[in-house]
Amino acid sequence: MNILITNDDGISSSGIKALESELGKKHNTFLIAPLKERSVTSMALTVFQSMRVERINDNHYIADGFPVDCVNIGLYAEIFPSIDLVLSGINRGVNMGYDVHYSGTVGAAKHGALHGVPSLAVSSGRIDPEDGYEKEAVLVSEFLDLYFKEIAPGEVWNLNFPPEIAGNGGLDQLVFARLGRRRYTEKYDKKTIIGGVSEFQLNGSLLGHDQDAGTDFEAYYQGKLPVTPIQLDLTHYSRLDGIKKISK
Repeated sequence: MNILITNDDGISSSGIKALESELGKKHNTFLIAPLKERSVTSMALTVFQSMRVERINDNHYIADGFPVDCVNIGLYAEIFPSIDLVLSGINRGVNMGYDVHYSGTVGAAKHGALHGVPSLAVSSGRIDPEDGYEKEAVLVSEFLDLYFKEIAPGEVWNLNFPPEIAGNGGLDQLVFARLGRRRYTEKYDKKTIIGGVSEFQLNGSLLGHDQDAGTDFEAYYQGKLPVTPIQLDLTHYSRLDGIKKISK
């Protein structure tokens, strides 16, 4: 299988290196990642200016752009063969609930899905672990052995690892769950420059979530591995049907 690997933490992150090392044992891996961290960039795409892309070797490139740029180049710039799976991660920090709308990790996977390629986003609650995310990478490889054929073209699966990777650390802890409801509280620092001109710096976000059953949050905080299939069609069908009935 030909796997395109990218991330939003940048080319030097441990998570992407772990995936490349582990999956390269069974598959053909093709890595293209941002030059620097591009977190919280969702599906940003460079369209009005050029990007610098550096070739390290036939299977390894660096792009001075966003995660979605990396996927787009990997799919269409004729530097790699036909891709069977877009794999984004391993992100340092989870992406659950409404995080998927902001995340560059999930955004890159969504772009692969948008172009008909099965896609997987992977994040971990462990921050810069000593083993360099090797444990997660092994489980991702096992996960793909079991579930790759279930990921439909145009579909993203979002996988998150808790810090403790509960139980015996195997896929027996896997739970398929819906996205939960994330709650955000933001704070800005303001610095007046002159007159009505000021600088605003986002200085910390307080993250909460609803305590709903059956969600990725519930599974994660039970020490399990939540997986959520995400569709690209954001249409609120029940609401649409209700409005149509009112308009008649």
